Amino acid sequence: MVVFDTVLGVALILAALLDIFQTLFHPAGRGAMSDWTARIIWDIFRKVATRYSRVLIYAGPTSILAIIVTWVALTWFGFSLIYLPRLQIDFMHLQAGDANRGGILDAMSLSVGALITLSEGSYAARYWLQILRGLEAVIGFGLLTASVSWLLSIYPVLESRRSVAQQATLLHHAERQNRIDMIRDAPEQSQDWVLAIGTSVAGLRNQMAQFPITYYFVMGEPETALAGALPYLLELSERASASSVPGLRLAGTVLGGAVHNFLEMVAEDFLLVSKDDKQAIMRAYASEQMADLILIDRTIPYQREQDRDAA
Repeated sequence: MVVFDTVLGVALILAALLDIFQTLFHPAGRGAMSDWTARIIWDIFRKVATRYSRVLIYAGPTSILAIIVTWVALTWFGFSLIYLPRLQIDFMHLQAGDANRGGILDAMSLSVGALITLSEGSYAARYWLQILRGLEAVIGFGLLTASVSWLLSIYPVLESRRSVAQQATLLHHAERQNRIDMIRDAPEQSQDWVLAIGTSVAGLRNQMAQFPITYYFVMGEPETALAGALPYLLELSERASASSVPGLRLAGTVLGGAVHNFLEMVAEDFLLVSKDDKQAIMRAYASEQMADLILIDRTIPYQREQDRDAA
């Protein structure tokens, strides 16, 4: 039983540490367990959102909380299993009546004390257990700081995504409102605008690859969501690429390549669909994010439920 508890405990700790490393420190930022947890929570919220669409804005925060809780729970329970068969033999308890401690709850109490660096009156008699408890305290502190850093790193990505979406929707509105084709009527000015948006989309694609959890954050603004603005950006790049102005053609190619790369990343990593049909990817992305599709000549509203309209 000692060997089984120890091996199982070590396995749980290693599983948590591996997922933390893959999610927070690996350049791709993808931990298998974290991805699975976030996807399950997203699917649950997405199903509920078919009736109450506003709940979808809580999918991202809930996913982050669930992932961090999973890491803490695996680490906590893993060390508890290591301590469990050694409580009565290898630990000294200062409080009266603690000599008979030996249950799983006692082991968990001992473990959480080390994890949050709080002394609870029990001391290890063996040096390797003292080192192990110190290691657990280091892991607990590292997990806290890494989680806070992760949270702070996510919000710039969300801000970038929102900025790109706002730029696209404002340009679309301006073209329709003024009945102007910016590529045809203002090619010199359009060159800088198109290139700037293309650069922003390319940067956003790399940021989302580093922090894939941001995919599950929805702002609750379907009319200005990036998922719905991508068709307009792709069409804008095609118009710019067909221009007779060399600089504008170059900017259009940059924007088109950035949108294509972004769509391929979304298709492979999140939608799990073929990356060949860009139109199908954009429709699937907008549908999953509950976003209005923005085209050059019109906007296709997402079909909101009656309860949302009433609200």
